Amino acid sequence: MTKTRLDFNRKNLPADIGASITMALVAVPDAIASAILAGVNPMYGFNALIMGTPIGSLFTSSQFMNIGSTAAMMLAVGSVMAGFSGDNILTALITLTVLIGIFQLLLGVFKLGVFTRFISNAVMIGFFTGVAAVLILGQLGDLTGYSSEYSNKVMQAVDLLLHPGSIDIPTLVAGLATIGIIILLGRTKLRNYSLALALLLASVAVLVLNLDSVALVGDSYKITGAIPMPALPSLSMVGTLIMPAIAVGLLGLIQAAGISQNVPNPDGEYPDPSGDFVGQGIANVASGFFKGLPLGGSLGGTSIMLSAGAKSRWANVFMGLFVATFVIFFGDQVENVAVPAIAAVLIVAGFSTFKFEAIRDIWDVSRSSRMVMLVTFIATLTVQIQEAVFIGVVLSILDFMYTSAQDVQIVELVEKGDGVFVERPCPTELADNSATVLSAWGAMFFASARTMEDLLPKADQAKRAVVILRLHGRTQIGSTFIQIVERYAGRLQANGGKLMLSGVGENVWKQLERTETFETIPEEDIFPATDTLGRSTLDATAAAEAWLEDQN
Repeated sequence: MTKTRLDFNRKNLPADIGASITMALVAVPDAIASAILAGVNPMYGFNALIMGTPIGSLFTSSQFMNIGSTAAMMLAVGSVMAGFSGDNILTALITLTVLIGIFQLLLGVFKLGVFTRFISNAVMIGFFTGVAAVLILGQLGDLTGYSSEYSNKVMQAVDLLLHPGSIDIPTLVAGLATIGIIILLGRTKLRNYSLALALLLASVAVLVLNLDSVALVGDSYKITGAIPMPALPSLSMVGTLIMPAIAVGLLGLIQAAGISQNVPNPDGEYPDPSGDFVGQGIANVASGFFKGLPLGGSLGGTSIMLSAGAKSRWANVFMGLFVATFVIFFGDQVENVAVPAIAAVLIVAGFSTFKFEAIRDIWDVSRSSRMVMLVTFIATLTVQIQEAVFIGVVLSILDFMYTSAQDVQIVELVEKGDGVFVERPCPTELADNSATVLSAWGAMFFASARTMEDLLPKADQAKRAVVILRLHGRTQIGSTFIQIVERYAGRLQANGGKLMLSGVGENVWKQLERTETFETIPEEDIFPATDTLGRSTLDATAAAEAWLEDQN
C-alpha cells in the first residue's frame, strides 16, 4: 500500500513547475465557471485553488491527483446555496465546505475507502451522464440571455424552446463563438489552453464591440485581487447543512476513487483510496476556512497534469502559487469576463463527460444494470443532485444484493476415479439409496441462501438418500443458510436419509457448533477441510456409501 510522502526531488522541479503553469492556466477559467455554476462569487473558486489544492495535495496517497472543483460537486453546491441569500451565502459556503472536509477526513482516517467499491459502474455512469445533461441544460439561459422562471434545468430548457423570440442574439453569438474557438484550438498544440484562450478572446471581443446586452461577471459579482483571509463556519448552520455536506462529500470521494483505481504513482503502485480521502478532507477544511469552494479529485485536472509532464505532487502545490499570483495582479479583470463565454466552457465540459461506449456496455450487460443506470440518470435530472447521490448509493446496494442473490449455482460432483470430480448439472430429484455430492457457487447471505434452497434437489420422495454438501472455501455462513441446511436435513431424515457436510473450515465449524446445528446434523457427518483439495469430500463419499450398505 502506497504511503503518503512529500517526495520532493530537485530533478523533478522543472517538469513540475511547467506542469503547474499549464494547469494554472486551465484552472483559472475553470474556477470562474465552477463558482458561477455554484451560484457564488468567482473569488471563492480562486480561494479554493490557492489554499485547498496545495495543502490537500501534500496529504493524498496519490502523487498525481489534482484536487479541484468538479461540475458534479458544483451543481450540488449550487442546489444547497439556492436556499441562502445575502451575507448568509458566504457563511453557508464556509460551513458546508468545512463539514465536507471533516466528513471526508473521518472516512479516510477510519480506512473506509473500501466502501467506494460498492458503488456500481451502472450507477456511476447513470449519475455522471445525468450530471452532464443537467450541466448543459443549465447553461442554456446564460448562453442565450434568456432567464426562465423555472428552477428545474429540464423545464428551463423546455421554456427556452417555447420562447425563441426572447433570445439575445449578441449573447448567443458570443457563446457560440467561444464554443467554436475551444473546438478549433482543441485540434492544435494549444488544446490545453483552449478554455483560457477562448474565454479571453470572447470577452475581449464583447468589450471591443461594445455589446452592452451581453452580461459580464462584474454585473453580478465584485472581484478583488486579494489573497484569501481566514473565516469561521457557523455552528448554527451545522444542523441544516450536515446532510448536504455528506452527499456532496460522497460525490467528491466517488469521483476521486476512479483516479485512485486508474492512475498509479511513479513507483507503479496504486494509491490507497482512504489516503486520498484524507487529502481531500484536509483540502476542504483548508478551503472552507479560507472562504473557498468544496474540492474533489478531478479526473480531467489529473489527466492535464500528467499530459503536461508532472512528476510528483508538487506540481499541484506550485499550481496554487501561480493562481495566487494571477489573482493578485489580474483578479479584478475577471469582472470583464463574458457570462455566455463561461456558459460555453461549461457546455463543452458537459459534452466531454459523456461516455457513450460505457453507456453502451452497461446497456448490453444485463437488464438490471440497464434499469439501475436509467433510474439514476432520471433521478439526477428530476431531483436535487445531493438527493440523486443518495439514490445512487441505495441503488448500488440493492443492485449488489439482487445480483448476488441471483448469482447462485448448484452443481453435482461425480467422482471419476483417482480423487477427481467432474461437474454435472444438479439433479431436480434424488434417487433412492443414493449418495449425491453437491457444490454451491456464489454468496450465501440470506437472499442468495433462499435462492440456493430453491435449487436443491427435491428430497420429499427419495428413500434413504444421502446428500453431501461441499462448503470448501467458505469462511462464514449466515443464520439463514444454517436454517435452510437444517430444514433440508430434516426432509432427508424424514425419508430415512441424511445430509452430510464436507470441506468445512474452522470458522464455519465454530458457527455450526455455536448454533447447535450438530443436534440436526451429527458431528460425525461433518467433515473438516484438509490441506488436500477434495480429500474431505472423498472421505464423506466413502462414509455415505458405507452407511447406505449398512442400511440395506
